[in-house]
Amino acid sequence: MKTITVIELNDISLYPPVQNLIRILLKKGYKVNFIGVEVSNISEDIKSNSLFNPIETSRFHGKLSRLKNKINTFCIKYSACAALKTCMKTSEILWTTSMQTSVLIGKNAMKYKTVLQLMELAENGYRFRHYFKISIKKYAQSAWKTVVPEINRAYIQKIWYDLEKTPIVLPNKPFNIDCGEIIPEISDAISVMKKENKKIILYLGGLSTDREFESYAKAISKTDDYVLYIVGKVFSDEAKSLLEKLQNKYNVVYLGGFNPPKHLSLVQYAYIGLLPYKPVKDTINSELNALYCAPNKIWEYAGFGVPMVGSDVLGLKLPFEQWNIGRCCDLNDETEIIKAIEEVDKNHDEMSQNCYKFYDSVDLEKIVSEILEDEN
Repeated sequence: MKTITVIELNDISLYPPVQNLIRILLKKGYKVNFIGVEVSNISEDIKSNSLFNPIETSRFHGKLSRLKNKINTFCIKYSACAALKTCMKTSEILWTTSMQTSVLIGKNAMKYKTVLQLMELAENGYRFRHYFKISIKKYAQSAWKTVVPEINRAYIQKIWYDLEKTPIVLPNKPFNIDCGEIIPEISDAISVMKKENKKIILYLGGLSTDREFESYAKAISKTDDYVLYIVGKVFSDEAKSLLEKLQNKYNVVYLGGFNPPKHLSLVQYAYIGLLPYKPVKDTINSELNALYCAPNKIWEYAGFGVPMVGSDVLGLKLPFEQWNIGRCCDLNDETEIIKAIEEVDKNHDEMSQNCYKFYDSVDLEKIVSEILEDEN
């Protein structure tokens, strides 16, 4: 039985594609060592699999001061690298699943046959937020395979990192859309959605700086037929203030945040899915990260036949136009936003069927098999 060690040093509940990868590897019969933080947040179907071996890194819990945050980073790095050294004695392949993780374990990953998976589009990584810039190029060039979630990113990163081969595209599609048992909190949220008289435009995901909500909320609040719902975790005071403004000023309905795959239980009650991406300069990622976005949401909405409205960025424009599953619009033009929503409404049945076709167009297991096919 072959063993693959997967490492992700961010909270895995925020990274559904990592759990999807683990599910695929387990289904293919690999033993999977997983090194990470907050391993209790891993879905039960993974934890109950006899081939799955979770190893939690040491870390501080609770609120972190600036000093504790730095110490916490060293704790995670030290314990992760120690676990990695042990796991790789019996593992054939190391699979890192984010730029942040690769930067944190550094040269330790370069010792092994490594699949470097990059969830975000960034030319460089950083330690301690913006303080220490770390080149991703050396890690990408030393990796056995490089994996990204979107085709344009693959070609951009090939140039950035001066790679001989174009990175392999593994889309952020769910392993499946089985939500499992409905928990009470989800049941309460479903009840709210079922009682709604207007057509629900749903945003699924966190509130962050590369998303634009107010333009959509303002435009939607002026209509009689639609209402904006938000489902996702709030991670900062800034996001909390934004959410309060959206609720108070534009009557946005917030249903809470739920760990995947439980959040998928709500998608089937949406009429339109929202993807409000915008390029920004104030994050560690490139502005191209939002321009060539590769959201889980586009697959999550499509899996339930929910057509979409999104910002005018190429990561959405290309699949929307190729598959006719949604419409893009100018964030700064309320008329364009409403026009896009009404076009989706008018063609809803056709777009809904196209969503299912789009969802079925990608075989994740086949792609993972191709990544690993010459593993020997």
